[in-house]
Amino acid sequence: MKRHAIPSQFRSHHPHPCDGNLPSDLNAVLQQRVTELAEATLELSKGETLAHSGMPFKHLYLVVSGGFKSVQIGEDGQSQIVSFHFPRELMGLSGFAQHAYTTDLIALAPSLVCEFPVAAVKSVLGADRTLLDHFLTYISESLARAERDQFMLGSLSATQKIACFLLRLQDNLRHAGADPECFDLLMTREEIGSYLGLTMETISRLFSQLQMAGVARVDKRQVRILRGDLLQVWRDEGVEFATRKRKKIPALKLA
Repeated sequence: MKRHAIPSQFRSHHPHPCDGNLPSDLNAVLQQRVTELAEATLELSKGETLAHSGMPFKHLYLVVSGGFKSVQIGEDGQSQIVSFHFPRELMGLSGFAQHAYTTDLIALAPSLVCEFPVAAVKSVLGADRTLLDHFLTYISESLARAERDQFMLGSLSATQKIACFLLRLQDNLRHAGADPECFDLLMTREEIGSYLGLTMETISRLFSQLQMAGVARVDKRQVRILRGDLLQVWRDEGVEFATRKRKKIPALKLA
């Protein structure tokens, strides 16, 4: 991981690396104030860990490019991906309540993030009640999305889960200014399965069914959404496909 400090003189003479990259639903004035607090940019290679669960919560991170997975380790030592993070997303928000990072943040691909000192963010928010209200609203909406995701993981069918995943991914791409109809997946099928609570084999089967139904074209990690309306039907109605039954082999009759 490479850390590049952002000197104060840099900010007034060069384009700021965080400009235009904060969440679009964050208040404009708050975006500007938070941008001014950025201490550094961090470059990570695929597989590098930005923060470990249990570490003191000292920095808030903004994804500028690339992406991350949040991994939670259970008491039995088993790991599960609980969320993915993409450009224009803030990471580490749960640290405000826990005073520590609650998951491992691991880069899915070569990634760039902006680093903000939590103490400075708290100082700015504490001095302006309006900005604090805007920030609390943003956090509340983020938590509401997380609750909807938990509902998805706990109650929906496999076809509904993969549809929700792709539709949410499309929303993230739109917010980042990227093409929501044709994109490369940063995560493997195994990682998608860990997040959705499905096996890697089930994920591969669902992608094949998406293609057969004319909903999407999937070539390794490249996905092209062909029928967004049908993808919403998958999500809302839980389309199920009959499994192919094996032909019974007739028993041999002994003379």
